Amino acid sequence: MPTIFAQVVSLLSFAVRATGFLLVWRQSLLGRLALFAVQSVLLAALALAVAGFAGKGELALVALAVLVIKGWAIPRILARVVPARPRPAGPARSPAGLLLGAAALVFVAYAVLLPVTREVRLPTASGLPLALALGLIGLWLCVTARRALTQVLGFLVFENGIFMLALLATYGLPAIVEAGAFLDLLAAVLIVKVVLGDISESFDTTDVASLRELRG
Repeated sequence: MPTIFAQVVSLLSFAVRATGFLLVWRQSLLGRLALFAVQSVLLAALALAVAGFAGKGELALVALAVLVIKGWAIPRILARVVPARPRPAGPARSPAGLLLGAAALVFVAYAVLLPVTREVRLPTASGLPLALALGLIGLWLCVTARRALTQVLGFLVFENGIFMLALLATYGLPAIVEAGAFLDLLAAVLIVKVVLGDISESFDTTDVASLRELRG
């Protein structure tokens, strides 16, 4: 049973990390929102698997919160600020270069955590480097994004990586802590939605480079 559970954790962790790569590669804002929703659904499935193996009913509630808040509510909220006809942005960054940067971060994550996973006697240990890699990919999205909404998505992916790391390392934080974090995250996304909507209405763009030019 532990071996099967470890395989399920490895498979789901790899799938979650793979959506991070797809988020880096995909340039469409709506496409990235859809990928974030898929990533959150997979993360909820991972939390549910850990809840079943560890016998923690409160962790199943956390999985449900991830599914509802991150997999459904947040993508719907942010989709409302995606312009129907986005203005053409400046020269796009090469997707191949962005993917190479993300791949390098995966190597960094394995270099940092692989020695730890060899010492830790946990069936979830194999997913720890993948969780750290997901967090680093989220930061990479924040750094390389041309649009403000993509930077917000990068932060959300980073938060997914931190949640995944805590989930696999500790079999889940206390449910009350996770509930508070989810509510704070939802409130932050609502504020961001209002701010991005105002920026789009005032300047007809959320391109970061264009906004810097307006600042002078």
